[in-house]
Amino acid sequence: MIEGILVGGYTDEKANSGITVLVAEKTNVAGISQRGGSPATLGTDLLRPMHRSNQSVDAIVLTGRSVFGFRAVNGVLLGLYNMGIGFKIGNLRIPIVVAAAIFDFYDNEVLPSEEWGFKAIEKLSTKIPIGRYWTGRGATVGKLKGIKYGKPSGQGYFEMEKGRLKVGVLSIVNSIGNVYDEEGKLVAGIESEDITGNNVVGTTLGVVITNAKLTNSDACRVASSAENGFSSVIRPYNLSLDGDTVFTIATKEIEVNVDEVIALAYYTARKSVLSIFGEVK
Repeated sequence: MIEGILVGGYTDEKANSGITVLVAEKTNVAGISQRGGSPATLGTDLLRPMHRSNQSVDAIVLTGRSVFGFRAVNGVLLGLYNMGIGFKIGNLRIPIVVAAAIFDFYDNEVLPSEEWGFKAIEKLSTKIPIGRYWTGRGATVGKLKGIKYGKPSGQGYFEMEKGRLKVGVLSIVNSIGNVYDEEGKLVAGIESEDITGNNVVGTTLGVVITNAKLTNSDACRVASSAENGFSSVIRPYNLSLDGDTVFTIATKEIEVNVDEVIALAYYTARKSVLSIFGEVK
């Protein structure tokens, strides 16, 4: 994990779902790309250009259980508040937290609670488990013909370096589309690209983490590049009932040409997805 960012999470085995949290140890610049037609997000307008000048966040949360997952996000908010983390207004500390959710009500209707969020930040570390953990627990792919055809997916992470520049991408792949490797071979899904399922819902979430110094506009462009990387191995992508959303968080450690970050984010995003299926080369 890139220095300055800590991660935590919680898997609820009864719900077959969970929550993934990234907590920033210092000020940063964040951005967003949101292309899916049906997003479930919270606080994301703060990260768009033409909003507040300080786009630093305290935490980025990815959660299962669609909009009900924001109950768990409230636990993260309260937990950070209890830790004295947040934007100071008078005597208050207001945690700046943005969040996005996947729809994973495939085999039960168990709702999350604030306890998920509290548990997720109990033991923050620099390790991200890859596979069916945290928010990735109930993720599936290849739902073109319907939810019942979905194949197990999960949570991925990959990190690349170019000189002093570091870029890592966390992914939660819960797509309607199939996953293909970098040579175009089907990795997970069904041998079809025809959409015949009704009301099929899917979402891919991501967070690009970099040590580069970026503006908010740059950070949004980097997140968009990661979406391009996702779409190169997840097909189809950005459908009307997808909630695809990618964040960027930049720790402002090194000066670098933004195009280097954009390019590296693209390749890292591809490998992050493939890491879930043991297909990284």
